[in-house]
Amino acid sequence: MNDNKNQNRRIHKRVQLQDHLKVTMRSIGGEISYHLKTKNVSYNGLFLDFENPGRFPFTPASIMEVWVDFSEDKRLFFNGKMARVVFPSDVVNTEEGAGIAIRIVLIDDENSNLLKDFVDENYNENADHSTVDGAA
Repeated sequence: MNDNKNQNRRIHKRVQLQDHLKVTMRSIGGEISYHLKTKNVSYNGLFLDFENPGRFPFTPASIMEVWVDFSEDKRLFFNGKMARVVFPSDVVNTEEGAGIAIRIVLIDDENSNLLKDFVDENYNENADHSTVDGAA
């Protein structure tokens, strides 16, 4: 029953990429940046690969500046919040691995279009895609 509840709340397109994307995060206006990676991107956010989520340097209340490098000339920017934590011991870990889901809370039109184009393009090319959203 819990699986159905999780499936119902995940209705947006996401892609599971073959190669990692570089993700840079920091607190709004902060000077310290953290460099992470993801293979899971959706219209609503992303899922960061993170072996020890308990050491994530942000809290659920933190609003973060997030940059995702799609390529050398395409860099996505948005403000995000932690949406979900998957610890190594969690049952869900078998599907996604340990990590942190980041939900987009603020994105401008230009970056929203960049994200939509990226997800749509990779969704159509990726035979391993899903209709569930790993970020929210």
